[in-house]
Amino acid sequence: MTLNPRIALFAAPLWLATGCDATTPSNMNSGLCQLTDATSPTASVSPSGCAILNRDRSACDAERKAAGFSGFWLKFSCRVKLAKTSGATPYIQATADGLPDYKSNYFATTDPCYDPTTASGHVHNPNSIATKSYVVQFPLTPSGASQAMTGAVVGLSINGVPVFGNFAAPGDDIFREATTFDTCGAHPTPTSAYHYHSEPYSISYDDSNFIGVLRDGSPIYGRRDPDGTLPTLDTTGGHTGVTVDSPSTPIYHYHVNEQTSTTAGTAGQKQWFLTKGSYHAAPAPCTTCM
Repeated sequence: MTLNPRIALFAAPLWLATGCDATTPSNMNSGLCQLTDATSPTASVSPSGCAILNRDRSACDAERKAAGFSGFWLKFSCRVKLAKTSGATPYIQATADGLPDYKSNYFATTDPCYDPTTASGHVHNPNSIATKSYVVQFPLTPSGASQAMTGAVVGLSINGVPVFGNFAAPGDDIFREATTFDTCGAHPTPTSAYHYHSEPYSISYDDSNFIGVLRDGSPIYGRRDPDGTLPTLDTTGGHTGVTVDSPSTPIYHYHVNEQTSTTAGTAGQKQWFLTKGSYHAAPAPCTTCM
């Protein structure tokens, strides 16, 4: 199975925090799926049936701008709390509960956010979704040498769902695990930590949309560059160029990229992953990411 994150909040530094409280009220209180509040589906739908969502960020936009956030940071859902830490090495820090803002067949069947739909050709793994407490830090400016990804959480998506690498736990095959992804491209671990390994269809599908940020501070975008072309990527899955959020100044960024299995049993199977297994720069420390 997928690597299991050990979830434990570390002591919060002095910060200026922006965004709505990342603790989600119980969905059982009203009988409605409150996680879908402030979202609306677009006309773009993946083959699995997941619509890209518009996320209303008006409740936290002004506060974030006043705190000095700009660019792609303003695209994070208000369910993600953003902060700027103080100290010798300042970071941008995101706090999230890890729950998706759409329905899934991995919620308990009694949960209002449960959707019985299983993606075509996929199977349901025995796990379920539960609320987590993630505190993920990002360097203000990416720097340092490239290094292999380890542990579980390697980044965070705009809706607060963590990003995992393009690998499974020792003895497992990530391409086989891909057949357990729900209609929006994710699944939970045995410890109920819902996460993405591959293209998150409620955020991006064959486009240039901003998806999230890896722990080295570099943003992740969809398969394509802003001009609609598929870029040539380096060994860590990115390149330097303009983005929809930096149209004039080229920056290093990652892209969703297609990979092919060479493992017996799944050889030849293809999947669009979010990472290639290494950071381009040094990741920020994280005690809730293992």
